[in-house]
Amino acid sequence: MFAQLGDIKFELITYFNGLTETMSYNYAQHERIENKPILQFLGKGLIEENLKLNFHRTFCVPEDEIKNLVDVADKATPLKYIKGNGEYVGVFVIEEIGQVVEQASPEGDLLSIQVDVRLREYTGKIPEEQEEQKGFKKK
Repeated sequence: MFAQLGDIKFELITYFNGLTETMSYNYAQHERIENKPILQFLGKGLIEENLKLNFHRTFCVPEDEIKNLVDVADKATPLKYIKGNGEYVGVFVIEEIGQVVEQASPEGDLLSIQVDVRLREYTGKIPEEQEEQKGFKKK
């Protein structure tokens, strides 16, 4: 396994094609009369991860894999992102999903598709899963 986002596992053989990680730093620019502006460091920006994934009919059903990603993104749920070596990267949300069809059958069925997924670091509180209450209700 290359990485895991929530319950979605990315396997090298079937999915992964590239990873770009971007770290940013925020500065405020203060204008000065008859001088160049001064920059003031405000803090680190949010980490952005860009995953390039290939879904091919030989290894999976591309439509199902895309649907899984879209379903997770539609819920707007922050997810733990863990690399295959066990490194905990942090909590991220899916910010964007792009698709490029590389091959299709004469009937229009997807054979191979490249999917670009942009993840953005999430620093808010992670919503906890609601557990069903069993037994008697307390008042």
